Amino acid sequence: MNIGAAAQRILLILPLILAVLAPLRAEAQIVAPAGRTLFNEGVLVRSVVRFDAFEEQPGEGELRRLRNIYALVWGARPHLSLSLVTPLVHTERSAPRGVGPDVSATGTGDSSLFARYDVLRRIRPGGYTRLAPELGIKLPTGGRFGTGSTDLLAGLVFSHVRDPDWWIADVQWTFPGTGDGDLRAGERRRFDLAYLRRVFPREGLGVPMGLAVLELNLESAESAERAGASLPDSGGEVLYLSPGFEYVANRRLILEASVPIPIYEDLDGNQPKPDFSLILGVRFLF
Repeated sequence: MNIGAAAQRILLILPLILAVLAPLRAEAQIVAPAGRTLFNEGVLVRSVVRFDAFEEQPGEGELRRLRNIYALVWGARPHLSLSLVTPLVHTERSAPRGVGPDVSATGTGDSSLFARYDVLRRIRPGGYTRLAPELGIKLPTGGRFGTGSTDLLAGLVFSHVRDPDWWIADVQWTFPGTGDGDLRAGERRRFDLAYLRRVFPREGLGVPMGLAVLELNLESAESAERAGASLPDSGGEVLYLSPGFEYVANRRLILEASVPIPIYEDLDGNQPKPDFSLILGVRFLF
């Protein structure tokens, strides 16, 4: 299966997104897993397509991965939101030249449920400040790309906006359970810092609106274990610098794109190293 054709098919089936957004408060990370958007009571569905290419060890071919991640968010209360996140995944591994056929696989990953509550939300002229803890659980609902484990998730999101400058930071912890084959993934941590700058309109909020986005995204993981024994080719950390852009076409539609660039990596053992990534997303707001 060609990765370009797969990308075209997935882009064609991007769903319409339903949301209620606090007027013109479209702050969001693009790369951070939850991709927060501030809105009051209502429903949000977001679709993100992410392509990743990895460098294998010499003589081991290449690995490419395409994920279509869907997020459904319900603003159950003015300060409480409930989320469901489900990924579709396609991978291709090219064999070394002249050695065997290429191998591809398509399937679903595990779904996650989140609850987020704003313990602090202060809205002021020209901006707001927001602090929200988040709890979640990853369930073993996936197919080919499921892990078979039930994982606990916890996070904290902080937003500070004084238009035209927008700052968003979050941290997320994943505490994995034991999955298929008695495999237990290592504890994982994510740290994201995003700066957004309104580039148009030049004066005051309005639509259409464009936001330049720059993120730092740190992914860190402990080594995995199988039957209590540590696996050497697992664990480590990667730091990305992720420039991007959000286009608020109107009060209903947001388009976004980002190019995560790995600027530091320290992976344990023999693991594929991130080489190139591209993210395309869409949100429909009303």
